[in-house]
Formats: sequence, structure tokens, C-alpha cells
Amino acid sequence: MSAANDPDWARALQTLRHATREDASGLAHGAGAALATARGAASSTDVALEDAPGRVLARDVRALCPVPHYASSAMDGYAVNGPGPWRLVNAEDPARDTLPSAASDLALAPGTGVVVVTGGVIPEGTTTVVRDEYALRRGDAVELAPEAPRSELAGRHVRPTGTECAAGEILLEAGAVVSPAHAAFAAVAGVDALPVRTAPRVALVLTGSEVVTEGLPGPGRVRDAFGMSLPHVVTGMGAVVGEIRRVADDAATLRDAVRAVSATHDLVVTTGGTARSRADLVRPLLERDARLLVDQLDMQPGHPAVLAAADDAAVLALPGNPLGAVVALLVLGGAFVTGFLGRPPAAPRRAVAGAEISGGRAERLVPARLEDGAWYPCRAVGSNMLRGLSAADGLLSVPRGGLHAGQPTTALPLPW
Repeated sequence: MSAANDPDWARALQTLRHATREDASGLAHGAGAALATARGAASSTDVALEDAPGRVLARDVRALCPVPHYASSAMDGYAVNGPGPWRLVNAEDPARDTLPSAASDLALAPGTGVVVVTGGVIPEGTTTVVRDEYALRRGDAVELAPEAPRSELAGRHVRPTGTECAAGEILLEAGAVVSPAHAAFAAVAGVDALPVRTAPRVALVLTGSEVVTEGLPGPGRVRDAFGMSLPHVVTGMGAVVGEIRRVADDAATLRDAVRAVSATHDLVVTTGGTARSRADLVRPLLERDARLLVDQLDMQPGHPAVLAAADDAAVLALPGNPLGAVVALLVLGGAFVTGFLGRPPAAPRRAVAGAEISGGRAERLVPARLEDGAWYPCRAVGSNMLRGLSAADGLLSVPRGGLHAGQPTTALPLPW
């Protein structure tokens, strides 16, 4: 961070003051995308298939082999050549008959057949597969059972090579959010790893001379509620947690900590100090050394949050109250990470209020639980409280005018 900052990567972004949640999250999403472009973060890192779901593909993925990569049987039975009857060419080795690869080295002449299992290799020369229940076998001789439909001889129960995709065909397109089904499809096409967008690195700078990290806090002291929770929220949003620093309420110490982690991270998250009193140190630091993108939210809790752009990183300054901090992190930090990863903005979840809920001076995001298809507010949902959040299934959007039972609204999911 440097004085009078107007970083190139954020130059096309506007500044919003007292922004609605929708406008602020939209700007945060754009900021994440802009910084990713400036970073060259669209370049990829390869991750193993089991680690890929949830990540965003950096480029197209092509099949390394056809799928299926060999012609196989869709049934247990007999791969045969011609109308029958047939002589089995592998009848002398019953144990080998049950292996999927048993017929891989065979070629069928007219009037011959082999035992095959579901998924087993279809030998060259196969004209159809006769399922077990439609075949009569005596020793090494097989014929079609009298009750068998003639369609059994019409190329039935054969899975040809490449019916799902050809070698070299595009399986997955750049920009797709990888699902477990994507990973499975890539695996059967011979792919071992997927090229995904680099996840943003997030540093946490936790402020407060009054904060203690263990034991019972005395008068004027408070237990740390952020050190064990915010890293998991950040990870749940799809980012990577880097350095975590705890700093006392000292302007020079705070400045040095934010500058140090900005050099090696994409997003710096601070806690506390975002209001305008003499005791608040984060806001004056950002006003001096960065450009404010979102200057407070028209939302409760989380109203005092600030999103800023510095030369080296974005800075998200959260309010010091624990519920307000988590809500602001989900709204602004979640949108930033989503934009950085190249994902589309998250769509809110449709919800129905299960009870009357009072409004406020701005939109309220209320920790709520889902019961029988309706959302009910949790108890203890003040900005300085955590009990409600600990019991919540999501954050229910309550407009200024409040909600009545049965009224539709939206809910934000929690990343845990």
C-alpha cells in the first residue's frame, strides 16, 4: 500500500457509499475479477481430480481416449458372430470367462462366440450379444432359445467405442465450475488432473488490544471470536488462507502489518476500526493509503464494512462486532472471491418467512433456521452476538418494512 493510491487494476471500478447489498456485492465481484486479470490469475494450476470439484476451469479439457475406450457388452451372455448356432471358442477356461478382459485377444469367425460379462471386451467380429436368459448352452455349443425375440440377433447389447466422446473431443469448457460429475467424466476419459483458476490468497489482520485468545476474559477484555472462525469462512468461500496476524491498537503497527501482507496476498481482511471515532484506526489508514470502493453498506448488521483497492491487494475491513463481521465477509468477501475465481455471481436462494419479522433502517440479514419449508429467525441476532448464527441455516433477507408469515424473500446460504 502506498499513499494516495489509485491502483491501475481498480481504475475502471466505481466507488459506492452506503451501498445496497446487491450493488456492493456486484462491485466486489467485479473487483475480484479485475484483480485476477491484473494478477494473471487466469493462468492455471493443475489439481488432482479429487480436489477439483468447486474450482473453475482455466482452459478447455479434452479427452485423452475415446469413451468408452473399447467396445463392451451391456449384458452377461455371449458375444457371437452370425445367426447361430455358435461354437464357443473359450469354453475350455470357465474361470477366465468371467474376466472383463477375457475376450480382448480373440477374433470371432462366423458361427463362433465367446462368454462375456457386463462391461467385458467385445471381440472383433461380434455381430450381437445374446443375453444369458435367451441362450441355450450344451458344452461348447450355444443356440438362441425358442422364446428369444429375433431382435437379439440385431446387434443388441453392444456398447461401441467412443459413443460418449472421441479422443481429443472437448469434455469440459473453460470457465465451468467443476462438479463431481465433471471429475468422474474426466477420469474415464484418461485425465488425471484438471487445470483450474488459481484461488486467491487471503491474509487476516485481527486487531484489538483488548482481545485474549484463551481462558476467561476479565472486565474490559474479550475472547477472540475471529481467529478460529474467519479462516474457515474464507476457506468455505473458495479462497486459500495465508498469513494470520494479530496486532494491537496502534496505527504504525497496523500500517506495517497491512503493508507486509498486502505484498504476498490477493485480499487482506481486517477486523475492527472501520467507524469514524478517534479509536478507529483502519478507516483512516485506508482513506490515506488506498482507494475506497465500497464505503459502508445499507445493510444491518455489517453496515460499517469497507472494501478498498491498494496497489498490491484488495483490503476488506470488517466491523469489530462478530456477527456484523461474518455477515460483511460473506457479502463482500464471498463476492470478491467468486469474481476472482471466474464464477458467476451467486444467486440468492428463494425463501418464505415462517413468522412475522420486524424491519429496520436498512435491509436486515437475520440468522434464521429452516423448518418445514419456512424460515424462522433465531434468537440473539444482534450484531455483537453469535448465538443466533451458531444455530442458523442461512441469513434471511428482511426488507425495511419487515416480513409477515408466508411472505416470499431470499436467503443467503452459509459456507459451512
